[in-house]
Amino acid sequence: MIESLTLADAARMMRESVKDRSYRATPLGLEVARYYRWKKNEWGAAADTLRDYEPILAKLSLYFADLELEAFEPPVGTERIREAWDHYWGERTPRTRAKVLSVFRDFFSWTVREGRLHGNPALPISTPKKRDVSRGVFAPNEVERIIGAQARLRDRVALQLLFRLGIRKGELTKVQFKHYDGARCRLQVFGKGGKIRYIPVADAALRLDLERHILDRQADGEEFLLYPERLGPKTFGGPLELLWEDRRKPMSPTTAHRWWVGCLERAGVAHQRMHAARHTAITELVRHSGNLKLAQQLAGHAWIQTTADIYAHLDENDLAQALRSLSEARIVIDEGA
Repeated sequence: MIESLTLADAARMMRESVKDRSYRATPLGLEVARYYRWKKNEWGAAADTLRDYEPILAKLSLYFADLELEAFEPPVGTERIREAWDHYWGERTPRTRAKVLSVFRDFFSWTVREGRLHGNPALPISTPKKRDVSRGVFAPNEVERIIGAQARLRDRVALQLLFRLGIRKGELTKVQFKHYDGARCRLQVFGKGGKIRYIPVADAALRLDLERHILDRQADGEEFLLYPERLGPKTFGGPLELLWEDRRKPMSPTTAHRWWVGCLERAGVAHQRMHAARHTAITELVRHSGNLKLAQQLAGHAWIQTTADIYAHLDENDLAQALRSLSEARIVIDEGA
C-alpha cells in the first residue's frame, strides 16, 4: 500500500526538482529551460534574478506536468495560470503574488516573441493591490549618532553611503575603491538586474572621509569597502584582534546584516532594517527638492511611478509642520487686521 504524500514530502520534492532541475523533463519545463538560457545569456539577468525566477516557473511546470506550451494560449491559458497562481500563492501577500505574476508575464512575453504562443496569457490577470507598507526613516539626530558612534572610518563611510546616497544593501556590498571617481566626485553603483548608475558624491564630509579612507588603506582599486574578516583573541583571555580578512571578497548579505546591527547597537539606536537608511536618504531629497525626477535618479528606479508610490506621500511630521505654518500665518493676518 502506497502511503499518501504529505505536505512536507511534496515541499521536499519541489525543492529537489529545482535543485536538480528535474522539472525540465516536463514539456513546459523544457520551455522554461530555454527561457532561462535566454534570460541569462542574452538579456543579461543577474544571478539573484535568476534564482528568484526559476523556482516560480518550476512550480508552474510541475503543476501542469502533462501539458504542452500550446495549452497556455489565452483565454484558456489565462485560467490555467490563475489556477496555479491561486494554488501555490493564493494565501501569500499581495506583494508576493504581484512578483509571481510579473515573472509569469515576462516568461510568456518571451514565448510570444519567440513565436511559441500567439498571445500572452498572463496579461489579462490584474495585479493585486498592494497594502500600504510602513517605511521607517531615521530622524536626523539618529543618523548623526549612528555615524558618529563608529570607531572605524570604513564603517562611517559605508553608513554615509547608505544615509546620504540611498544605496541598497546589495549595492553597498559591491562597492570597491575603483568605483569612486575622485576627479568627477562620483560613485559607480551596481544595482538590481545588473544596472549601473553614477551618483554624485556632493556631500563634502562624505567625500573627504571616502578619499581619506582610500589613502589610508594604500590599496589598489580591487579592494572592497566592506569585506569579510574575523576578529578574536590570539591568546586566551587576550584582546580582540584581527585574525583573518579577505579585502578582495565582498561581504555576504548575512554578514552585512550583522554589521548593520552592530552599528545600531554601538549608537544605542532602536533596530530598523538597513533599507530604512535608503528611505531616509530619498525621503530627505524629496522633502528638500520636491523633485521626484531627482529622487528617481538617486533611487535608481526604472519607472517614476515607483518613486511616486513610495516617496510622494508625506508623513505625520510633515502634516504637523504644515499646520504649524498655517497657524502662524493666521496669527500674522489677525494681528495685521
